[in-house]
Amino acid sequence: MSDSNPSTTDALSDASPRVPSVGADPRESTRDVDPPRNKVWFRDLDEAVIAADRCVRCAACVSACPSDSIGIADSDRRPTLVKMCTGCSRCWDTCPRAGLRYEALPGASSAATPSDASATETSDAPATAAPTDDLPGPVRAAVAARGSSEGQHGGVVSTLLADLLAAGQIDGAVVASGAPLDAPTPELVTDPAEARASGGTVFDQPLQLAAVPDLIATADLPEDPKLALVGTPCVHQGVAALAGDGDYRDPRFDEHPPLDAIDLRISLWCTQALEQEHLAGVLQSAHAIDPGDVVGLDLVGNGLKVELADGTERSVPADSVAGAIPDGCLECGDATGRTADIAVGTIGSEREESTVLVRTARGERALAATDLDTRPIEETGPIAQIATWNRERARRESPREIDPDGGIWIPYAAHREAYDGTDRAPVAFNPARIQQYEEWC
Repeated sequence: MSDSNPSTTDALSDASPRVPSVGADPRESTRDVDPPRNKVWFRDLDEAVIAADRCVRCAACVSACPSDSIGIADSDRRPTLVKMCTGCSRCWDTCPRAGLRYEALPGASSAATPSDASATETSDAPATAAPTDDLPGPVRAAVAARGSSEGQHGGVVSTLLADLLAAGQIDGAVVASGAPLDAPTPELVTDPAEARASGGTVFDQPLQLAAVPDLIATADLPEDPKLALVGTPCVHQGVAALAGDGDYRDPRFDEHPPLDAIDLRISLWCTQALEQEHLAGVLQSAHAIDPGDVVGLDLVGNGLKVELADGTERSVPADSVAGAIPDGCLECGDATGRTADIAVGTIGSEREESTVLVRTARGERALAATDLDTRPIEETGPIAQIATWNRERARRESPREIDPDGGIWIPYAAHREAYDGTDRAPVAFNPARIQQYEEWC
């Protein structure tokens, strides 16, 4: 971890060792030294993000933990401590709702800067200048695309993955699967036919970053596989911080970066997730829609299109499902996946197409290896409009300043200063929960 990371300390307290006094209980703690200053424990992250209902379930904290101390709770599908926390601070540093200033990550800034040698056609670095000034983040090309797979909005992502698998450009792809109102699960597809069948819109998080190691371990893959990862912008923010070309790892530590098998990052545009359990309840209670009859969901205009098993469709106003949106989603100003290689959405293209923003040379090579039917997007105003709206909403909703020019790491103390006293302040645990953390942290 770099010295610029304020959550890290290189010095121990200078307090003297404590020896039990005569007559004192010898079982009382006799630590030789006090813990290092400024350590951030998972308990701190839990209170500030998870217990405060700000978790977006990107699972970056699970992937970052070097001791595998963080798992996913079956009860609410959120990160939880499963064994002793070492206080390494990595979960805090890689959470986009805690210590990671996601808007300062490479490629995340919306400001165009002069191009340089690091962004040449053969480089995997993000492009530093967009073809038009109003496009969000680095963009090398903006195209409307249509694929050959059956899927929503032209089946672009599933076609892209299938073509890359068939061409040997990737060995597998991590995608989400599941029925419309079931909790989605991460899946590793390694065959073009599997990739084509994986199309469809998922509105909840599959927590794929937590599953990547197991998916790789149980699949028939080469020794050093090249994988594509399909996920929302917040997922790719975590990947950007943790990947081998990121700034998170300290060369003093001899370790493989997590997620080093991720070779292609495909982001799905997202302004908010919808927690499936809550969404199912809203559809049933407020709209008399049986969740068991729902076979498809899609965002259309300012509402949700619900496809039913009898072939009919219902339109549900967006306002009526607002309670299913995690509060943490409202604090994100990156709707269009600025840290990804390729970002795919629907605004700016026709009904049976998808809008594709190619952000890096790696993304250019991936798009060139497919049979997608593409055309340039001439009018990029709608893309800029949704990006601006999303960014301004984040500025309103986030207690901390959204600052693309700030340092990537946000100290715990600075977070508390910004959030304490607000409706997103850290939430203290009940006594039973505190006892667990006192034993494990």
